[in-house]
Amino acid sequence: MTNRAQEKGLIPLVAVSAIVAAPLLVIIGIVIGSQIQLSNFLSSDSLSSWISAAATVAIAVLTFVLAKETWYLREAQIEQVNELRRESIRPNVSIALTNSPISFNLMVVEVSNLGRGIARNIRFGFFDKSGSPINAGEDSIVDEFLKLHILSEGMHTLGIGQKVSSFVFSFFDLKGKVKGGDIFSPFFTIAISYEDTEGTPYTNELTVDFAEFKGISELGGGDPLYNISNDIKKLREKFEQVTGISSKRIHVEVYTAEDREREQRERDEWLTEQRKKAEEGANNEIQPTTNAAAD
Repeated sequence: MTNRAQEKGLIPLVAVSAIVAAPLLVIIGIVIGSQIQLSNFLSSDSLSSWISAAATVAIAVLTFVLAKETWYLREAQIEQVNELRRESIRPNVSIALTNSPISFNLMVVEVSNLGRGIARNIRFGFFDKSGSPINAGEDSIVDEFLKLHILSEGMHTLGIGQKVSSFVFSFFDLKGKVKGGDIFSPFFTIAISYEDTEGTPYTNELTVDFAEFKGISELGGGDPLYNISNDIKKLREKFEQVTGISSKRIHVEVYTAEDREREQRERDEWLTEQRKKAEEGANNEIQPTTNAAAD
């Protein structure tokens, strides 16, 4: 508890004690005065005056205490309102190092804003175990991070719920870059500084310890959704090879009213032609029969 909180807690106790003690002291004084027969020095008029003065002092003390407590209460309310307003626009920029769904050894860095407000003037800094800054060219692993413009030069703004992710490195490529070949030895801290829309500064940090990845393994061959999409892609490619149809070109056959009229016209012509052939065939059969009857 701070000194100011302790002071606020003691003020009501002291005020109540003073208010209660003042009349008691007056009454005790009257009783003692009557017992030692000080009526010559303390008349009834002076006694009432002293009582009125004591009551006035008590009321004045009580008024002062109430005014002071009211002022403290007002300050607390204003501070609470300001805190609620700051929380409503407060951003929360975080950075994470995760595995890519494509492969477990591929590492992806993700910068996200998990707060309720827009983050501005986002800057990133890299520090070693002793807290000394790590500049470009001093650490091969940090250089992989600094290749990203957002980590080396920062970001102007990051919206509410917005995320920016990018591939950083592969564990298979670290053996030739880490001193001694121990890929689990790198250790550094990424410090984040940013502001809200009113310019209030905030900080956050991420400790990257590659030793935490030691012993971690993966089962199942990666992200199931990625595997399903990859299998569908392979199936589509096989289908295109068999059918000879490329997915880049869409073959569309359009059947219009003109096509229907042309088909109907061709059908009518064919039926007319067949009817004529049938009639000619019937006439040819009737004529030889007539000639034979005449003979």
